[in-house]
Amino acid sequence: MINASRHLSLAGFEQYLRKGVAIEQPIDGEPRLVLTIDPDAPALALRAPRRPHETPLKTGLEHVRVISGHASSGPFLQIRVTDPRLFLDAYPVLCSIADRVQLQGLTFSAAVSDTLRSLGKLLTRDEALPRDREIGLVGELLTLLGLSEVVGPALAVAAWRGPHAEEHDFGLSGCDVEVKTASSEERIHWIRSLTQLQPSADRALWLVSHQLTEASPGDGWRVGDLVTAARKAASEANVRDELDRRLAAAGWADPFTELCRTRWRRRFPSAAYLVAGDFPALTPARLGHSGANLSAIKDVRYRIDLTGRMAGPSVPALLSDAIAFEVSQL
Repeated sequence: MINASRHLSLAGFEQYLRKGVAIEQPIDGEPRLVLTIDPDAPALALRAPRRPHETPLKTGLEHVRVISGHASSGPFLQIRVTDPRLFLDAYPVLCSIADRVQLQGLTFSAAVSDTLRSLGKLLTRDEALPRDREIGLVGELLTLLGLSEVVGPALAVAAWRGPHAEEHDFGLSGCDVEVKTASSEERIHWIRSLTQLQPSADRALWLVSHQLTEASPGDGWRVGDLVTAARKAASEANVRDELDRRLAAAGWADPFTELCRTRWRRRFPSAAYLVAGDFPALTPARLGHSGANLSAIKDVRYRIDLTGRMAGPSVPALLSDAIAFEVSQL
């Protein structure tokens, strides 16, 4: 809650945002703190004098950074929010940091750390990314990053349809790709419908299989690291916006960067399989010959075991190159 006796109201702050003007708003108290809005950067920031030996801390957040600088008044630290879509939500957070500094006597770094830690606790385990969805998202991001290297970020992001689309996960030139990721010793994957492994008309369907295992500290990557890498690759604004929409549809939210702390690495190299011939798949086309009344079957989930199965045959170069990039360079 914003202390109305110390800070501009949320409604007043929103009016400043709508005007699109730069402001520097001192906050009454000691030490001297200044709230700034820079619509050109764009950035919303809270600036404080820097104490001797006080260094910027790492927030671990994509759009929130603490930086140091020097002004006519002396050295300073500043927490900056760089996504305008977050300014309204971030304003009460900056007010809370200011109160911790001026009313509780904390250093600026301690106030930032305490405030962000408290906010993190608001996301309970029930609100965190479920583990199976985390593992699945890791696999899709590995595929996306590999494709970004091969065909470029714009085409790779456009090809990513996401986990909740009725179509397959990726649509490439001449083929579709379904991505499956396991964290077990066997290459076993859940298939969650009769249509998930049903090829579209006149298009080949490939299943990309990733096998992960937990990595030791300093090894591998967290799902948040892969999100950051994907955003870095998608440097053009329109591609970045489209990527963020795909991430949101996949269930990703930036606070998960700190909540999803498991580090992953590949257990075995990733592989691609053509869904055809004797590939183990239940589809309406295959079951239609059984005489079963498929319209009365409302939900089908099953597991397939690809352990020991040869990849391919004849994996498209685009797909094999993407998998090779994932294994050797990321």
